[in-house]
Amino acid sequence: MRTTNGNRATRLSLPAALFALALAGCGASTTDKTGATKHAEPTVVTMANANGDSLDLDQFAAAASRLSGGTLRIEFKNRWRDGTADYEAGVIGDVKEGKADLGWAGSRAFDSVDEPSFDALHAPLLIDNYALEGKVLESSLVGEMLDGLKPLGLIGLGILPGPMRKPLGASRLVRPEDYAGKRLASTRSEVAQQTLRALGARGAPIPAGGPIDGFDGVESHAIAIDGNEYDKIAPYLTANVTLWPRPVVLFMNPEAFDGLSGRQQSALRDAARDALPATLAATQADNMDAAANLCRRGVKFVTASDADLAALRRAVQPVYDRLERDTLTRTAIEQIRVMRTGRAASADAPTCSGASSAARTTGKRTPIDGRYHLHTTAADLRAAGAQENEINPANYGSYDVVLDRGHFRIGPPEDPVAEGTCTVVGSTMTLTVTGGGGNRPGEQFDYRWSRYRDQLMLRPVEGKSSPVPLLAKPWRRIGNAP
Repeated sequence: MRTTNGNRATRLSLPAALFALALAGCGASTTDKTGATKHAEPTVVTMANANGDSLDLDQFAAAASRLSGGTLRIEFKNRWRDGTADYEAGVIGDVKEGKADLGWAGSRAFDSVDEPSFDALHAPLLIDNYALEGKVLESSLVGEMLDGLKPLGLIGLGILPGPMRKPLGASRLVRPEDYAGKRLASTRSEVAQQTLRALGARGAPIPAGGPIDGFDGVESHAIAIDGNEYDKIAPYLTANVTLWPRPVVLFMNPEAFDGLSGRQQSALRDAARDALPATLAATQADNMDAAANLCRRGVKFVTASDADLAALRRAVQPVYDRLERDTLTRTAIEQIRVMRTGRAASADAPTCSGASSAARTTGKRTPIDGRYHLHTTAADLRAAGAQENEINPANYGSYDVVLDRGHFRIGPPEDPVAEGTCTVVGSTMTLTVTGGGGNRPGEQFDYRWSRYRDQLMLRPVEGKSSPVPLLAKPWRRIGNAP
């Protein structure tokens, strides 16, 4: 049983499969000769998506459907060019050739196809907090940058915000000297490679989610670090250094775009701006959740001093010297610097608040200690309100659960699907994963509990992650904890 329900466990962000079901009947209405109402099927456009799911793009897809009056549906083709280091450049070429109608790539990818229009978005240490990223993407700079897609044979639709990428090292990466001689993994980007060289390190591109064994660290964001468990190799995260964000550039094949109605074209152009606030908020929330998981796993959050930050900025000046040879990029960098007022980068720096309450209560008996049996079906999960991405065979079936003096285990002792610490405070139970094959260490789930005879019943806790698979049916007590 995989007890988590995705990256956005506590937020309303429907997966692509559920969009397909929800939007299939939202087409335009017509009438036949008898006067009966007929519903036209929406126009389906395919989107090449290198990620394993569409969570980052669901708000955009929903906005496109709504703004088109239900006449347009985006169908995601996930894991596009999976396992290749140049997957983003590949997506750009594939959409141009019509292998998919739409696609996305990080702003970093366009320097690999000789298009510098987006370089200011990932200039090193420039956009270093979410408030600034949102301000930049709401500005007129976006339209000017999207015009750069025309020579590539693409229609620019918009730019969505992405997470802040930071240095994660096997040792501390705080000052320029710390980078000297290090070999760091990164997503393919000429700016990233030049920045790492300027800091004295050697960069090596890896595929999305690729392993970092043999590297001294990686430039990545908390969500990816958590999901890929990069902290097993590199446990030091420089929390207040944002190397660059990962804005998502959305584009479309011109022939596919021309085949749409005027309203559908406008819907796609307007959808990114419409979805920007919700996408930004979800990204921030996911980043906080991931950082909390990393804290519970023991990642060391280190901080660069003001002097360290100044030294890093001096070290990457040669990168700016190259970027600013392009007039559009130089102007964009100047405008972004003007926008750099108000919220500081440190406001978005993840922190650890110390030892968890779970660690402090391990060894104490709780009122719900015991052995339990849980049996659920797909229908049970659906009836309990599970999202579509939760309703899979890994999340239902028959499981034995043990709660024993601050510990929990789901599944047999020799091969648990999840195990960790269990904290009970009043009527609230908190499960913190430390191992097992079904979940990442550090994930934490909260439930309200009540007991009637041999039945332990769980309910969600507002504002917390309370995955449905564990609360869909009561747990039946079958004995004392061993």
